[in-house]
Amino acid sequence: MKVVLFKFNYLGDNIVFVSAVQSLRARFPAWHLTLLTNPNEADLYRGPLGPQEIITCPKITFNKAYRKPWVLASWIWRVRRLRPDACLVPFDQSNVAHLVAKFSGARIRVGGNLENIRVPGSLTEEVPIPEDGRPVTWNWRMAGALVRLAGMDAHWPDDPPAPDFAHLLSQSVKTGSGRKRVVVHAGANKIFKQWPRDRFESVAVALSRDFEVVWIDHGSTTGPAPKGTIPALVSTLGELATRLAGANLFLGNNSGPMHMANALGCPGVVVTGPSAFGWDPYWHPERWTVLRHPNLYCAPCEKANKDLGICTNTASPMACMDYWTDERVEAVCRLQLNCDMKPGL
Repeated sequence: MKVVLFKFNYLGDNIVFVSAVQSLRARFPAWHLTLLTNPNEADLYRGPLGPQEIITCPKITFNKAYRKPWVLASWIWRVRRLRPDACLVPFDQSNVAHLVAKFSGARIRVGGNLENIRVPGSLTEEVPIPEDGRPVTWNWRMAGALVRLAGMDAHWPDDPPAPDFAHLLSQSVKTGSGRKRVVVHAGANKIFKQWPRDRFESVAVALSRDFEVVWIDHGSTTGPAPKGTIPALVSTLGELATRLAGANLFLGNNSGPMHMANALGCPGVVVTGPSAFGWDPYWHPERWTVLRHPNLYCAPCEKANKDLGICTNTASPMACMDYWTDERVEAVCRLQLNCDMKPGL
């Protein structure tokens, strides 16, 4: 059985797909899996549970292949040469992915649709959005549908395990202070999902008086680390995973690094507002505190099947994020670091 999996998207979107890929490989070792994904996210899938073949291309380049018919044709030809029996096209993939899958020659084509796909007949079975609105659940059910359509009798579990990122981890970072370690990542892939950087800095400085605080320098978080914190330049997923593994707390936005911390079992505090509920930390929820405005009419404005790029509250822009002051977030972090109780907010 030859299977082609499409996953051109950003870090968090890939992290919530890894467990489906790893479980397919573990349960059906005779299958040959080929993954198409971004260069920056390819390392997530390496290791003993990864697909046998990984083909990379930047997301934007692949998704715009339709503008150059010869480029689109080359992708179709490249996938056809793999002679796939099945294709798995997750809900967040583009029309190009659906076109390539449709003409791949695969008799089984499973996937999802965010209602923006204009390629009729691209899927032989469309898996609807799950009742919990969770991307992790949706990816898992699509993989389960693939197993069923392939005629395999093996039971596909109801719930996905956390992905195994052991292959990303190098020797643990040794700090030597003996204090609890907090890792702060102040970025996110969209500005309207970011709590202001100066507030993260204020909380990091305050926490550094009693805890070891590591300030991640990565992507939109580049720049001088706040006074009293430990700067950590991160250029690879392995470096990020190693910093997060074993930390006593992660503090950040709803972002790819947040999902990696969650998958690694790190406890955390996430400041969120616009992000759909489905993107809340999936694994180990008892270890996480999600800070949302308790009664704002427009929050969250993002839905599981509708990704936004701007704040929709014109009367009070970013009210969902501005609600959280430095002092309140610091208090939540301290409570989580010193006991297992959840704060009553």
